[in-house]
Amino acid sequence: MRQWTATHLAKLARKASIAAGKKGTDLPGQVARKVDQNILRKLAAKVDDIVFISGTNGKTTTSNLIGHTLKANHIDIIHNNEGANMAAGITSAFIMQSTKDTKVAVIEIDEGSIPRVLKEVTPSMMIFTNFFRDQMDRFGEIDIMVNNIAKSISNKGIKLLLNADDPFVSRLKIASDSIVYYGMKAHAHEFEQSTMNESKYCPNCGKLLIYDYIHYNQIGHYHCSCGFKRELPKYEVTSFSASPFLGLNIGDTTFNMKIAGDFNAYNALAAYTVLRELGLNDDSIRRGFESYTSDNGRMQYFKLNHKEAMINLAKNPAGMNASLSVGEQLEGKKVYVISLNDNAADGRDTSWIYDADFEKLSEQNIETIIVTGTRAEELQLRLKLAEVTVPIILEKDIYKATALTMNYEGFTVAIPNYTSLSPMLEQLNRSFTGGQ
Repeated sequence: MRQWTATHLAKLARKASIAAGKKGTDLPGQVARKVDQNILRKLAAKVDDIVFISGTNGKTTTSNLIGHTLKANHIDIIHNNEGANMAAGITSAFIMQSTKDTKVAVIEIDEGSIPRVLKEVTPSMMIFTNFFRDQMDRFGEIDIMVNNIAKSISNKGIKLLLNADDPFVSRLKIASDSIVYYGMKAHAHEFEQSTMNESKYCPNCGKLLIYDYIHYNQIGHYHCSCGFKRELPKYEVTSFSASPFLGLNIGDTTFNMKIAGDFNAYNALAAYTVLRELGLNDDSIRRGFESYTSDNGRMQYFKLNHKEAMINLAKNPAGMNASLSVGEQLEGKKVYVISLNDNAADGRDTSWIYDADFEKLSEQNIETIIVTGTRAEELQLRLKLAEVTVPIILEKDIYKATALTMNYEGFTVAIPNYTSLSPMLEQLNRSFTGGQ
């Protein structure tokens, strides 16, 4: 009876939230969990395969690629594709999407929520994309976060799908006897290099890791004299192009995708790994991969007459560097709008912007840079310290700042952090559909 009450009150809360003009992605779960604290555990027990997707960058794109491909193959799923990746949002997805025939759940999960959620749900498999410094006031240093995750997932019989190229991720092999690795061949693509390397030391012995090849940051082929090394991947990208959309070669199969950004090759490979482990073949995966387009602010593209724009979320140094490198790949003039908020969901500590390579903007053909958000002044200072000499406009209202880019003929490169994404994306949608 309590489960029935919790479920129905949650659905009513969702309807009320939508009627009030809000998304209501977390609210149903919040309501249900107050009525029945075991609601998530009960609903999850009815699903055969539960896949958790986690990591610092790329988990939303990876999750959405998996979900889209399963649906393209007529497989019913539970999927928190609206990005609500903490306990309440995950509960909402199970409540709103569970049916008697749904046997697969694809769940994006926030790294910090893993210990809490795993007390209620044990996934059959769990994939990790990468680990970078992110919201240090929430997660602490990467070593602490990885250790906490390892403790949470140990001895639970979870099949772990690990990015062999990230030494932080591959450290999680200690947490399971069932491991599948994915990775990228050396020279598969020449990524832009960064001065940032998060993982310098071996997790076993503390010595400096030896890199035989670096894709970007700490992602690459590495080994240590103690025996810790990059493991041989089961699934491997042999080569890919990004001009700007991905032409991805995994083994002997090519996928011509409609997502841009070379860093998304890893997200596509992660999604491919999950889908193969769920039993799909390459033809079934192609059906999803080649029809997927982003509509959630992750490398989302806009065009109206001669004006073009691209928006990509950046909430840590690695994400910012990836977004700035997209601008480098675009020909002709550009106008940037960059937003930095410091709301609770963003993390109050915004010092991470000093680890991002804003200096590279000096080499691009930029009409102007518009800085916005609650910490716009700090962005302005960071650009000054980077000796960026193009005109900089400060407009703290994100809607107005985004709309301003339409006054310039250059390609708009929009880079929001977490809570900046919704207003910036909303304004771009308005501007490119003839709205204000």
